[in-house]
Amino acid sequence: MKKQVYKIMNKFLFISYFIIFHLNLLTQEFNAEKIYEIADKSVVVIYAYDENGNISQGSGVIIDRNGLVATNYHVCRGAGKIEVKHYDKTFGDVSILAQDELSDLLILKLNVTFPHILVPAGTNSLKQGQRIFAIGSPEGYENSISEGIISGFRINSNNIRLIQMTAPITEGSSGGAVLNSRGELIGLSTSGQHEGNIYFTVPSDYIYELLETVGIKIENTDKVTKISDYAEEADYLSFGENAYRDNNFEDAEVYYSRHLEKFSNDFGILYKRAYSRFRLKDYQKAIADFTRVLESGTNKVETLFYRGNCYFMSKDYNRAYSDYTSALEIEPDNAEIYYNRGYTNLRLLRYEEAISDWKKAIMLKTEYEKELHPRITVTEELINKRK
Repeated sequence: MKKQVYKIMNKFLFISYFIIFHLNLLTQEFNAEKIYEIADKSVVVIYAYDENGNISQGSGVIIDRNGLVATNYHVCRGAGKIEVKHYDKTFGDVSILAQDELSDLLILKLNVTFPHILVPAGTNSLKQGQRIFAIGSPEGYENSISEGIISGFRINSNNIRLIQMTAPITEGSSGGAVLNSRGELIGLSTSGQHEGNIYFTVPSDYIYELLETVGIKIENTDKVTKISDYAEEADYLSFGENAYRDNNFEDAEVYYSRHLEKFSNDFGILYKRAYSRFRLKDYQKAIADFTRVLESGTNKVETLFYRGNCYFMSKDYNRAYSDYTSALEIEPDNAEIYYNRGYTNLRLLRYEEAISDWKKAIMLKTEYEKELHPRITVTEELINKRK
């Protein structure tokens, strides 16, 4: 009988290991509603007035908190006056900071501080078929969003790389934001052939190359230090995100580590590196990362849960129990945490507590009943043998 009991115990302990390793992976892939929420406050309308007072209208993107707006060169070609508008605010004190007719880019400077910006993604990792979104003001309809995919990559007659896309843009959209599904800026809308659904985007890389030519630094987020480093760092982050999304945790850990060398307080990425290290069974390094995330005050429940998993896999059951308990104090209706704490109590020979946790897990998530009911029965037999 004893051999049968322990055989069943080992079977269910194996199942517990599998469950503990399971995670609904955070891919940071957003729907159109979330993309619009991210970009809406950072996309503006551009009005350009010629010497006769005629108006042409385009779109622009806020790329720096200190008043930098990127748009297309052709939107303001020959303008004597430029205005930038965002919903109920219009800014008239606008100057041209940098321009490049070949790449069709223009950087405007406003004497205002913006609270929201768009952060660019390196474009080297972009792929055909990738989902993208365009936000601009076609025909004056301010901040309209359209969705499409990357159709291909082209080089125009000026030897400028362009991203071909299917997201529709019409007159007035030029200079608007084109974003990937993580809400990162990959370029500016520039032109289109509407009947054939052929539209083009100037890659965001050119924006930062243009800024570099006039010695501009961008120092408005924890992710950005100086423009000369940004393209490389954006690629590290982009490569890391792509690897993480593909469950390639070995590469994700490497790229995230390079990114964190300069942006050590990017706690969202630190959490992902911690989880990558957890999946790579590098538990002590994962624990160190999770601990730093907890010290920052972010992601408390998830971080406590996965640090607890690291302690469990390292056979430090007392610390695992402590983390699971702390997580349950914040989120007392989390079935998975009760599930894992039940196995921790089992390892600590706290059989009654293990049964209590498993019953709570079943109450919160009935799908656990089929699996945990035999586990509870076996543990009750162990309790009876103690008597």
